[in-house]
Amino acid sequence: MPPLVDRYGLQLSTRSQESADHYVEGVDRLLAYSVRIQEPLEASIAADPNFALARAALANFHFYRGEMERARARAGEAVTLTSAATPRERAHIEIIQLMVTGKASKALPLIDAHLRDYPRDALVLLHRSGWTFYNGGVQKREAMFELFDPLAPVYGDDWWFLTWYAFSHHEIDRIEEARTLAARSLEIRRDNSNGVHAMAHVHFESGESDSGSDFMRDWLADHPQRGHFHTHLSWHHALFELDRGRPTDALAIYDDAIAPQEGEITSPFGALADGASFLWRCRLYGVAPAGLPWQEIAELATSAFPKAGTAWVDAHKGIALAALHDDEGVDALLDGLRAAADRGHPTAGLVVAPVVEAMRAFAHERYDEAADGLESVHDLLVSLGGSNAQRDVFEETLAEAYLRSGRYDKAQAFLSERLGRRTTARDLFRMGRAQRAQQDPASDATLQRAAALWADADAKSPETQELVALAAV
Repeated sequence: MPPLVDRYGLQLSTRSQESADHYVEGVDRLLAYSVRIQEPLEASIAADPNFALARAALANFHFYRGEMERARARAGEAVTLTSAATPRERAHIEIIQLMVTGKASKALPLIDAHLRDYPRDALVLLHRSGWTFYNGGVQKREAMFELFDPLAPVYGDDWWFLTWYAFSHHEIDRIEEARTLAARSLEIRRDNSNGVHAMAHVHFESGESDSGSDFMRDWLADHPQRGHFHTHLSWHHALFELDRGRPTDALAIYDDAIAPQEGEITSPFGALADGASFLWRCRLYGVAPAGLPWQEIAELATSAFPKAGTAWVDAHKGIALAALHDDEGVDALLDGLRAAADRGHPTAGLVVAPVVEAMRAFAHERYDEAADGLESVHDLLVSLGGSNAQRDVFEETLAEAYLRSGRYDKAQAFLSERLGRRTTARDLFRMGRAQRAQQDPASDATLQRAAALWADADAKSPETQELVALAAV
C-alpha cells in the first residue's frame, strides 16, 4: 500500500485510510474557518490513536478558539507520538507545540525553514501569516504580500490559499485583484468563511457598503451555524450597516451575533476587538452613548487579558476602559504597558500607550489632546496589527478629534486623503462639516453628495438629522 497523503500531497504517517480521510476533512474545515471542526479530527484519532498529526491539528483548533490549556494538552500528546511520524510531521508538530505554548520567537525560524522545505504545509503557513498579521511592524502589509506572492505557483488554484492571497492584495490596495481571487475561492468552496472574509474586506476597501451588506446578509443566512468566525463576519456586516447610516440595524446585529455570550465559541481575542471597536464607532456616531453595553466588553478584557503585552488586545482594552471613564483601569493598563516596554516590547510604549491615552482623552472630550496623541502615532498604527478595516476605528477617531477641536484645515487634509482611498457618506459628511465651519462654498455640494449616499439611511439617527439640518442651511 503506497503512503497516504493529505490534500496538499504531503505524506501522512497513518496507515488507516479512514483516519487520513477524517484528518483531511478536519483540516479543510479548520482552514475554511468552518463549523464542526473537532468531530472529524476526533474521528481521525479514534481510527488511529497513534496518528500524532491529528492531535496537532486539534491543538490548532483549540488554539484559535483561545482554549489554551486544551491546545497545550493536545500538542503535548502529539509530541509523545512522533516516533512513528515522518520528518515533516515531526517538524510540523514541534512548531505547533511551540506556538501554542507561547514560544513564537523560537518557532518562527523553524517555520521559515520548514516552509522552504514544505511550502504546501498549509497549517504551518497559517501560523506564519497570523504572526505577521499581528506582529509584522509598520511593514506588515507588505510582509503579508511577500509571504504569499511567491507561493502562488506552488498552491495554484487552491481555495484556501486564494483566500489569503486575496487578503494580502486588498491590504496593499490591489482591490480588483483581491476581488477576483476571493471570488474564485468562493466559487470552489462556498462554505469557506475565510473567503467570505476576504470579500467583505474588498467591499469595505471599495466603499461598497450596500453591496457588502447584501453579500454578508445572504451568506450568513445560508450558513446560520456559528463557526468560530461567525462573530467576526457579523462584525463586518454590522460595519456595513453603520456605513449605510443604519445604526439600529447594526445594533441588532451586535446584540444577536457580536456581543460576548456565555458558551460562545469565539475566542476572547476576537470578541474583545470586535465588540470594543464596534461600540466605539457607535459612540463616535452619537448612537445611544449612554446606553451602549460597555461593561460586558470591559469585563471580558479584564478577565481574559489581565496583563498587558499584546498590542492588539491592549489597544482595544484601552478603548473599553476609556469609554467607561475608568481612569483607574486605564492607569493600570498604562503601567502595564510601561513595564512591557521596559522588558523590550517593541510597541507597548511607542504606539499602544499613546493610543490608549488618546482614546481616554477623547472619551473625556479633551479633543485637542486626543488629536495630538493619535496624530503622533498615525504612521505607526499599522504596527498594532489587524487589518485596514479594523484599524480604521483609530483613523475615524482622529478625524473626529480634528473636527471637534476646531482643526478644520487638518481635518480637510486628512479627510481628502481618506476619500481618495474610498468614498463614504460619513467622510463626505465630515468634510462638509469642516468646509461649512470655514465658510467654504464647496460645503453645499459635499453635503449633498453625502445626503445622496445616505438617501436610505435611518432618518432618526443623530448623523442623519445633523446632515439634514446642515444641508438645509
